[in-house]
Amino acid sequence: MGSRMERTIGKQVKLPFRRAVQISLRGIRIRFGRSLVTVSGVVLGIAFLMSNLTGQLIKKAIAHERAQRDTVNMMLSLVRAEVGSVSGKKIAVAAFGALTEADRLLLEQVVAAEPESVRGFGVGAPGVTPAAADKVGEGAALLLVLGEAGRSEIPLSTLATGMRQRVALDSQEGRVYAGTKDSSLRREPFFGKESDEQIQRMRQQARAERFRTFWIVGISLLVTVLGVANALLMSVTERFREIGTMKCLGALSAFIRTLFLIESSLIGLIGSLVGVVVGALLPLIAYGFAYRFDLVFGSMPYGLLFASAGGAVVVGTLLAVLAAIYPANFASRMVPASALRSTV
Repeated sequence: MGSRMERTIGKQVKLPFRRAVQISLRGIRIRFGRSLVTVSGVVLGIAFLMSNLTGQLIKKAIAHERAQRDTVNMMLSLVRAEVGSVSGKKIAVAAFGALTEADRLLLEQVVAAEPESVRGFGVGAPGVTPAAADKVGEGAALLLVLGEAGRSEIPLSTLATGMRQRVALDSQEGRVYAGTKDSSLRREPFFGKESDEQIQRMRQQARAERFRTFWIVGISLLVTVLGVANALLMSVTERFREIGTMKCLGALSAFIRTLFLIESSLIGLIGSLVGVVVGALLPLIAYGFAYRFDLVFGSMPYGLLFASAGGAVVVGTLLAVLAAIYPANFASRMVPASALRSTV
């Protein structure tokens, strides 16, 4: 008798995952107003997170760019103070190792000032004529020593051989060398390094700013999770009869749970995508008006920006799924008879 009943009952039929996705999409479409409110909560939370990340990237990029430009302007001011305008004069350039960003900007501006000639040792840049180390300074009014590597066995006096005014700007050592044709070069520093106290204070300020940012972002994400959980709990309350009917028709508790998890993941994904776009565009536009659009968009590290955007989308989607765990378990544990008797 028992074996015959086992053959009659057989196995429960499990609906495919594709069917669960279709039911979840239909539920979102039917309750579009509530779904829109839930999505807007995710959008605001992720937009706030993305705006903070984008703002930090922009501030770092602008600070670096402005520091480079300030360095170049300082060097150009020292050049003008020593030799006046470089227009119509012979300029010598010696490079050792890779050029820094400030070195490249300085060389570009010097070449753009239309000097009589620019001879270079170890420099392969437009407008620069190659020359030997002991010939590069012949007749030059200014010698620029650039690059990140040391001068090795080539002393500054060799590079300055034959110079007319014997003025050299060494970006490696952060010094200006000047002297008459027959005198030795004197050294005058033009870069000042921050003291240990200043460096320590800057680090403390950076740590305080990071902690404040993490705290604000954490609170905003927590509010997002609570908002999604509350919206899904209200959705469960409104769908008591629907859940009871599906269970009476043979839907398993796992299938009911899957419906709510799919719905929350779709809400989290859509809200995160919109929030990332909004959170990235607003800081870019705001900083563009505050500074310059070419400076902001030109110095922006887009690799880090897209990585941050991808991380924000993943975080938003996972938080939405996490917020749906309790509502989904609550719905899956409902007794069909009690759900059908509900008057909600």
